[in-house]
Amino acid sequence: MFKKVLASALLSSFVFLNAQVFAYDYSNDIEHVQLTKNSKIDLVKITPNGNVMQKENFLIVNFAQNFNSKYYKVGDYVQFNFDCDIKTQEGTLLIPCNSSLIAKICDIQAPKWFSRNAKVFLEFTHILLPDGTNIPVCVGLTGKKDYLQEGAKETAGKIAAYTLSIGGVGSGLGAAIGVAAGHTITGLIIGGSVGGGVGLISGIVSPGLHYKAKKGECIILELKDNLKLPKM
Repeated sequence: MFKKVLASALLSSFVFLNAQVFAYDYSNDIEHVQLTKNSKIDLVKITPNGNVMQKENFLIVNFAQNFNSKYYKVGDYVQFNFDCDIKTQEGTLLIPCNSSLIAKICDIQAPKWFSRNAKVFLEFTHILLPDGTNIPVCVGLTGKKDYLQEGAKETAGKIAAYTLSIGGVGSGLGAAIGVAAGHTITGLIIGGSVGGGVGLISGIVSPGLHYKAKKGECIILELKDNLKLPKM
């Protein structure tokens, strides 16, 4: 009888202790990333051995140098910089300013006819901290595209430039014809219309644009896996 009572007491103690363990409030270990507008999540796990940014957090980085896809090839590396500290709202430093994000070009598709712009595919490999520490990272571009490419605004600008330049030539030819016939204004109108139309068609049919970015231009990335960071 005594043994049964003792066993029951020990079991109750074990259950109570485990209940205490599982009842621990882990919410004290969770903090929230600053500067995560439009991100799906902002959570960071704080541990004694380091911090873990949860996947789907956003990172904002800037081109470390001017970039033009015309002068790059597959296998080249591209450097991006963190121009400010990445911290949590609670004050924990995650990634210090002047850290870099390194990417390798895994594919470049050249501009194609009918204004199809170049595509640059990147594999982001690691974060380089100011002290030389390398941190593996798994991130990708936000949005529907998994590559860098000039947008509709730049494409429209190229087509407009073609239209104006060839339209100007057309106007000049039309004016010359009009002068010869004694109808300068008519020649200008006809020449401008013809030249502008040819320019528009040429702009659409011609090859698209190379991808360009200026030093300091930012891109937004999304973590595809948890990012383990050392204590700062």
